[in-house]
Order: sequence, then structure tokens, then C-alpha cells
Amino acid sequence: MKQSLMPPVVLTLVCVIVSALLVFAYRHTYVDTTGIMTEELSAACEEVFGKGEYNILLDKSQEKKTPLTFGVEGVKAVITDGRSKCFIEIEQDGYAKNGLHLLIGIDPHGKIAGIEFLSIGETPGVGTKVQDPKFISKFIGYGCGTDDASIDGVTAATFSSKGMKAACRKAVELFEKNKEAIFGE
Repeated sequence: MKQSLMPPVVLTLVCVIVSALLVFAYRHTYVDTTGIMTEELSAACEEVFGKGEYNILLDKSQEKKTPLTFGVEGVKAVITDGRSKCFIEIEQDGYAKNGLHLLIGIDPHGKIAGIEFLSIGETPGVGTKVQDPKFISKFIGYGCGTDDASIDGVTAATFSSKGMKAACRKAVELFEKNKEAIFGE
């Protein structure tokens, strides 16, 4: 009986010790990057508006560092240079749940100036066609009041195309409603 009980007890003990070591290592090595511009975000910002001093807006009503999202579902952060350039980092459903992770640059007039993909989880070869520069260029100049129907979707990527339209619509609407708060006016 003792011999059949020892292996599970030893294995359980090993798992508990390893788990405790992992928790200890995580707590002592974790770096909170909330509100910090990563190289990936900085590079995407520079692709749209060029070099500049970009910062993630933080929600001052929260005790801990939390990006300001204005309560819009899917918005991960609002990034600005504090003067006239604004970016909305957004995750949007395409064919896949949160399959589109975008950085949408908005000019001072509330029009889309550029779109960069931070990641894409759409179907390779089909949904990923929304990354085509020809398709992305259709959104340049998109603003509040732009008719989504005027932007043709990508053939065979209907859900991904609709996701792109929804993300762009959310971004420009968020900008229009919160322009003063974004630029501190």
C-alpha cells in the first residue's frame, strides 16, 4: 500500500514546490508595461505620422496605471503627441474573436491618416488579405459620416472586412466625442 501511495505524494510535492518557485520568480521579475510605449507601438506610430514624442493617455480616475479607453469596447489605449496626432489602439472581431489588433492614426480633422497592424489572428491567406495596402488605403480619409458601404470589402474575407470597418468607425467616433479630453483642451 505504501509503495503505491508514494509516487503520487512525491509528484504532488514536486508540483507544489515548482509552482511556488514560479510564483516567486514571476513576482520578482515582472515589469508592468501599462502605459509605457513599447518598441512595437512606437514603430507603428512612426509609420503613420513619422518620428515624434508619443504617449499613452492614462485614466487619472484610476488608482493604478490604466490606459484611457473612454469606455469603448475593444479600445486598448489612446496614444497622442499632445498636440494634433492621435492613435487608437483597438482589438476588433473579424472572423476570429479579437482577430484584428490595429493602431489607427487620426489627424486633427478626425480623419484616418493611417492604419498599422499590431497583430492579426484572421484565417491565413483569406482574412489576412485585409492587410493589403490597397485595401487599407480605402480607409485613408475615413471620418464620421463616411458611408461604410462606399468601402468595398475584400473578396472571401467578409467578416475581416466588416471588422476593419467597425474598428475604423469606433476609432473616429471615439476621437470626435473625446477630442478635447484627448488633447487636453
